[in-house]
Amino acid sequence: MGQPQSMLIPHERKPQPGDHIYSTRAGGLYAHHGIYVGNDMVIHLQAPPKGSGSSTPCQKCGYKRDCQGGIIKTCLDCFLDGRSSLEFYEYGSSIFEFNIKKRGSCTIFHTKPADEVVKTANDLLQGNGSKFKDYNFFANNCEDFAVYCKTGMAVSMQAVGGVEAASNIFGTGSLFGMGVNLGAVGVYSLAKVIHDANTAK
Repeated sequence: MGQPQSMLIPHERKPQPGDHIYSTRAGGLYAHHGIYVGNDMVIHLQAPPKGSGSSTPCQKCGYKRDCQGGIIKTCLDCFLDGRSSLEFYEYGSSIFEFNIKKRGSCTIFHTKPADEVVKTANDLLQGNGSKFKDYNFFANNCEDFAVYCKTGMAVSMQAVGGVEAASNIFGTGSLFGMGVNLGAVGVYSLAKVIHDANTAK
């Protein structure tokens, strides 16, 4: 799955409202994504809670780790969840840059203005996010949410990277041994087909 390519010193760059930020999880197997909206706060899509709901609320933002899921607004510390990695998702990458970077760290698509990004994230937080209500790690995840806020398209390159990795395993760079090499454009086309089908339901 997507593993961040850059090795920034933690918090070397300060996030600005409208930034798409992410933090690595599970030793770099995947990353958690969100939209920084200012005042040390992040809006992000969280998987459904798995705990008992007995955790102590964060003193900064009130977030309770084991009882809140869906689209949530938390402080940056809760978003990072004890991790030191804070990365910035890149928009407007060239095909060449996209092709050499880890999936889930950049896109060839261009971002909307920062104020529109923040407005979209806040609108989805306020209940206009039915599009993202059923969290799914592969088909409706935090990267889908953040990219949607930035571009209007829900696409997760982490998820598509899993398909790409499978194609490498089963067909030495081709799609499941059928001789179809995905490449950067092919991966994006596949991502768009998958997500357009999901959002049409």
